[in-house]
Amino acid sequence: MVTLIRNGGFPMVFILLFGFVGLAAAGWYAFRPNARSLGFITWIAIATLFSTLMGTAADLGATLFHVARMADTSTSPSWRADLAEGLAESMSPSIVGFAFIAMTALITAMGKARATP
Repeated sequence: MVTLIRNGGFPMVFILLFGFVGLAAAGWYAFRPNARSLGFITWIAIATLFSTLMGTAADLGATLFHVARMADTSTSPSWRADLAEGLAESMSPSIVGFAFIAMTALITAMGKARATP
C-alpha cells in the first residue's frame, strides 16, 4: 500500500482524504442507517472517483512528459523501459481510488440491507 501511495505522488493525498471520509461515512451508515446519509456517501464517492481519474491523468502526463524528453535526447532504447515502468506506476491512483470506492459501496450496501425490513 505504501508503494502505491509513493508511486501515485501528490494526487494520492486527495484520493486518500476522500476515500477515508467515504469509508467513515459508509461505516456510520452501516452502524446507524439513515436515508439522509446516502446523499453524502454518494457525493463523496463521486469526489473519490474524480480524484482517482485526476490522479491517473496527472501521473500519465508526467510519465509521457518524462519519456518524451528522454527520447529526444537519448539514442538508447532505455526510454521504452522507463515508459513501461511509468505507465505501471501511473495506475497506482486507479488501484487505490477504485478500491476505496468498492469498499465504500460494500459497506453502504451492508447498511442498506440493515435499513430495509
